[in-house]
Amino acid sequence: MSYISGGSSIRADINQALIEAPQADVGLIGAQLLPLQNVDAKAGTYLKVQLGGAELLTNNATARDAGSSYSRGIRSFSSANYSTDEYGLEELLDDSAVKDLNRFFSYESETAKFLLRQLKLSHEKRVSDLLWNATTPFTIADQTRAVAYTQANIATIDVARDVAAAKLAIQQYGYEPNCVAMSANVFELIRRSTLLQNQFFGVISNTGARLLSEAEIAAALGVQSLLVGRAAINTAGKNKAYSGSFVVPDTKIVVGQIAGGEFTAGGIGRTLVWSGDSAGGFVSESYRDEARRSQVLRVRMNTDEVVIDPNAAVRITTNFA
Repeated sequence: MSYISGGSSIRADINQALIEAPQADVGLIGAQLLPLQNVDAKAGTYLKVQLGGAELLTNNATARDAGSSYSRGIRSFSSANYSTDEYGLEELLDDSAVKDLNRFFSYESETAKFLLRQLKLSHEKRVSDLLWNATTPFTIADQTRAVAYTQANIATIDVARDVAAAKLAIQQYGYEPNCVAMSANVFELIRRSTLLQNQFFGVISNTGARLLSEAEIAAALGVQSLLVGRAAINTAGKNKAYSGSFVVPDTKIVVGQIAGGEFTAGGIGRTLVWSGDSAGGFVSESYRDEARRSQVLRVRMNTDEVVIDPNAAVRITTNFA
């Protein structure tokens, strides 16, 4: 088998296979909440324009008498730091296994898809741990739900009321929330809730026979998108019996403004990607391990997941059960 010795090589053909693997994105919402954004340096500083110091919502325009001076604003700016880390996974493709399994499917391409899925799951977990964790310093304190999100309260759960209160809290900081994000378990509960179905369909009998979709719930809540975290992860660890759990926890609902591109576009945050090492987010490589008579396939990324604007989101505690 021919190969390039002395190091790894970028695999454009495998990258194309990854792009054509939509199943790798099923149930993942991390990259929508914190969109990928290239940065030139592995570590650096970015400017923060904050409401107080920058006087963005300050009512300080005053009346002026002829010959007198205008009122002047004094703005101050702050900064924050980021530092990307490399995450990756690789797998040995034994020559004999490749020749055998290629009878059934493209072993190399499918392995790359498996690796990508695992890499994306690690990103999903980091985003979830950041945004759903009570220690993440959002400016607005976590909101208390009107009624606990439990099956026993299916007739009185009022997610529209809870989200409306969260939106009003964010709007007081000058933001227009466009997204609600939640776990699959919470979604499956609220789509059957009586008050939400009544809000969408009107008060009619047997509304429970018609479950609300993501788009319908988004419309009922007055946001552009409802993101449901359906990605599952094995919590048992390697070489143990599989024990699945959703990555996004049931404890809270996140309401906020999401956006991609330059920081001036707004949004809760970004997944900062070091373009010098992994432009585009995900990179596939391969190299030869002749001692094991194998090709080694690697998928990696170099990122830092950051909240760039703590004013742009708020969490609602669900007390899900």
